[in-house]
Amino acid sequence: MEKRYTAGELARWAGVSARTIRFYEEKGILRPRERSAEGYRLYDDSAILRLQEILMLKYVGMSLEGIQQALTQGENLPVAELLSRQRELVLEERRRLDHILKVIDQAQRHCQGGQLPISRFAEIMQLLTKNQQANFRYSLYERYGTSGQRWHEWLFQQLLLGPETRVLDVGCGHGNVWRGSWREIPVGCQITLLDKEMDGLQYLHGIYLERRRELAEGAAFSFLCEDTEEWECPAERYDLILAGHLWNYIREKDGLLRKLHRGLAEGGRLVSTFTSKVSVGDVNRLLEPVLHRRVLEAYEERRRDFVGQMEGLFAGEFARVSRKVFRNGLRIDQAEQLLSYLCNLDGELEARIRTRESEMRKYLQELIRQGPVPEIGTEGYCYFCE
Repeated sequence: MEKRYTAGELARWAGVSARTIRFYEEKGILRPRERSAEGYRLYDDSAILRLQEILMLKYVGMSLEGIQQALTQGENLPVAELLSRQRELVLEERRRLDHILKVIDQAQRHCQGGQLPISRFAEIMQLLTKNQQANFRYSLYERYGTSGQRWHEWLFQQLLLGPETRVLDVGCGHGNVWRGSWREIPVGCQITLLDKEMDGLQYLHGIYLERRRELAEGAAFSFLCEDTEEWECPAERYDLILAGHLWNYIREKDGLLRKLHRGLAEGGRLVSTFTSKVSVGDVNRLLEPVLHRRVLEAYEERRRDFVGQMEGLFAGEFARVSRKVFRNGLRIDQAEQLLSYLCNLDGELEARIRTRESEMRKYLQELIRQGPVPEIGTEGYCYFCE
């Protein structure tokens, strides 16, 4: 007779909780073979294979709804696409670690030469911290986002690119908006990627060399390693300028905005995005049982002030400004990652959590074990300036 496994045995084999096994069963994507005389659910070897599939799909960032849909496809499951996405996640993490090493090496070289004032060191570490937080949040949205659509896919759609469009992507980072929609770039588009991090541009240039034959006819990329604030943007050069998640790093925001406006051709548009806004209400409901008070008041105030400042600058520089909102959410079902996410939201919140860290960790573990995991809603803002 084929071997049977209890939910606990299956959970131990996979390194998940028994509650996770029950949750997958409730969602109809993992089914027991039979029940024992005592009423326990029993699983066979096919359940092990199915659990492998579920965990693999979850690891590459697919939502529960996506997993349900993918598993119904059977042999038509897009394994190559899923492996490609998993590879991108691993490469993102490697790039993050490479960047940390680069900054540390740079700081060490300055220290050895006695050339690193404390103000410069603080600036370097602040930039490093912001990049770490941004990359960490991005990886979480890739794995635990609930919208069914990825942010960069949505953003690409908002660009409304036409044939022969001349594009400047300022502070392009890892070029996610382009890498995720490579084959959808229209004929003849000329896209300039600008960033002050040479490593990221070299990575993107390597992708371009590997995949340029997949681009539509006449479409091409060029690369500029420049500090955005010091670079002289050519006048009336671009039909569209993309400034994604850039403004938190800019000292003279109004000056850069004027410069980018000058770089737009007649009828051109500036498209700009901010870091996602987190639902303070969802976070409060999640944490009040342990912290016994509302949290993120300072975060919400800073966020409101920042958005107000940027909207004022946009309105002062451009004749027409409009905004679209990308609504998403996070349902993080790993206690340590959920704890890290909450701590990364705000320094004051992290300080409160750390004073009761052990209690908070146990609370989150139990919350996840009982399921379903509470969702934390988010909103991403995209501004269109003409």
